Amino acid sequence: MLVGGAIAGAILLPFVLLRLFASGLPVIKQSDLDRAIERWTRSDVDDYRLTVVLGGRQTGELQVEVRRGAATSLVRNGVAVPQPRAWLPWTVPGMFEPLQTDFDNAARADEKFGGAEVVMRCEFDESLGYPKRYLHQILGRHGDLEWTVTRFERIAPEPR
Repeated sequence: MLVGGAIAGAILLPFVLLRLFASGLPVIKQSDLDRAIERWTRSDVDDYRLTVVLGGRQTGELQVEVRRGAATSLVRNGVAVPQPRAWLPWTVPGMFEPLQTDFDNAARADEKFGGAEVVMRCEFDESLGYPKRYLHQILGRHGDLEWTVTRFERIAPEPR
């Protein structure tokens, strides 16, 4: 049985390595996240629309509108999501939160993931700092989480 497991591992290893390195995304450190949050905060963008494509364990397309820093609508796969609590994670500050949680959990990988290695890859927008593309992997397990911001549009603030 050990031989069969070794053969299966040898067969799967190239696919795991391809998925890990083919993303083209850099592995990020806490300092990368900190700099991105700082850029976003300095940008002072409070009104925007974004489209996010989800991959990995969840798939779909999200369209979010944010006014005065708060999500005002979320459409998932063409259907309006009526629960405002579901909108918050898809604002830019809301997108930073799971990255920080992932860093906190990766620091306790033995406790949180049974010792499995956690890899976080991200591309941040150079000028505004928002996470353009994120890939979270727990090596040796299924359930990658991935998102790509395919559209980010600043919009004019509504009159007060």
